[in-house]
Amino acid sequence: MDLTGAGQLIPLAQATITVTLTGVALLLIVLAIGGYWGFQQGFRNMLTVALWTIGAYILTVQGGDFAIGVINRLWQNGPALIAFLLGQDPDAAPRLDPLISPTLQIPLFFRMITFIALVFLGFFFSKTASWRGNPNPKEPLAQPLGLFVGALVVLLWSNAAVSFWREYRDAGGILVDPLERFLNTLPDVSVFIPSLITIFFLILIILVVVNFPKVWKP
Repeated sequence: MDLTGAGQLIPLAQATITVTLTGVALLLIVLAIGGYWGFQQGFRNMLTVALWTIGAYILTVQGGDFAIGVINRLWQNGPALIAFLLGQDPDAAPRLDPLISPTLQIPLFFRMITFIALVFLGFFFSKTASWRGNPNPKEPLAQPLGLFVGALVVLLWSNAAVSFWREYRDAGGILVDPLERFLNTLPDVSVFIPSLITIFFLILIILVVVNFPKVWKP
């Protein structure tokens, strides 16, 4: 009996399916994960982590240039500010030299460790924050605002990782392939970060102003 052609063996090992994600698509996935996390937690429960993450990002990403610039401006304009407070002519006050050299670069390893430590402190203090609420909050805007804050926090984490990685790569460093490919694919959105942080603080200020009278109600 000829069984030739009566059946075909299906190989167990099929061709590998490769899924290629663009940087934008990968970033949207990361933001969706952060947004879902924030939506579930609510604005109150995300607030402490967000504040510490923003502080960590400003202090450590891109060599702390922003923090150094602020310190130098406060130092250089200190005499003029004191003269103004004393009712004297601020223009006559001397302008000091920068306190910290603008070319100072804080080592990458120190900045990475500082960033991670500050984020962990945010989670630690979040547990005892006075404004912390219950998960799945019932306040009308708690979950939509939590979605925004959660996405912002994860965006800051991912962009800090991209910034650190690119600096490390430019210095000749390498990573294991999956992680290296992931960081190479994620886009650098540093140019949008200041605007997003500003929006966050505007929302926070509005919430404080709107809810402040309730604090004084008997």
